[in-house]
Amino acid sequence: MNEPIETQQPLPEVHTVQLRLGEPVSALDGPFGELADIVIDPHSRVVTHVVIEPRHHHYQARLVPIGLVSADGDRIQVDLDSDRLRLLERVVDIDYLRMTDPITVDGNWDIGTEDVLAMPYSWGSTAMTSYDDSAAMIQWDRVPKGECEVRRSSAVLVDGGQCIGHVAGFVADGDHLTGVVVERGHPGLAHHTLVPMGSVARVSMDHVALDMDAATFKALPKAAGLEGPLGDHSRTLRQHLDGLLHHRRVDD
Repeated sequence: MNEPIETQQPLPEVHTVQLRLGEPVSALDGPFGELADIVIDPHSRVVTHVVIEPRHHHYQARLVPIGLVSADGDRIQVDLDSDRLRLLERVVDIDYLRMTDPITVDGNWDIGTEDVLAMPYSWGSTAMTSYDDSAAMIQWDRVPKGECEVRRSSAVLVDGGQCIGHVAGFVADGDHLTGVVVERGHPGLAHHTLVPMGSVARVSMDHVALDMDAATFKALPKAAGLEGPLGDHSRTLRQHLDGLLHHRRVDD
């Protein structure tokens, strides 16, 4: 039998915010970009930083401490002007590496998400050289040591390692995560499910693992309204989380 949920009282309403990946972000002097990634302490499940990038220019993304970010209604704002925001730590590194060479970063950083931008020129040719001799263009993010990065394409896994969907965002009280928003379905037909963090087994680099099987996940109620503008969803999100917690206590 599962352990009972510790929190029996309704969660407080005042600081509930939705951090939806892809949401527009403004600096103090106007629009700057979008919320690209969220950096999390996987042990405390606290948001430590967000990655803000000019739209479609991830190589210019900046690592922003969560203390500089405010979410109010339908907008996310960094409490810096654009010039000062650009002085923050750059997230992305790009280099040509042999396919067998590890990515290295200094001791204060871990490797976050990574992507191959261009395969070696000889890739796919009949005279392809070995991996050892072939260099590819690799892009990776640097995140603070011991923390993990989650983006919109990050997989959400259920028991057995099956991918059940992708991360669309998180719900938080201040910097403490209270739920993860999971997106399933094709673009334009996607639906969203809000899963309390008590049902999350772990948050790791570029994926979230749930403490449930696929059938249990599919039986969760869909969370209406999570695909639109942030608006004033604090009460709706909180009521939805409270309902899920109550549902789990009854099942237990």
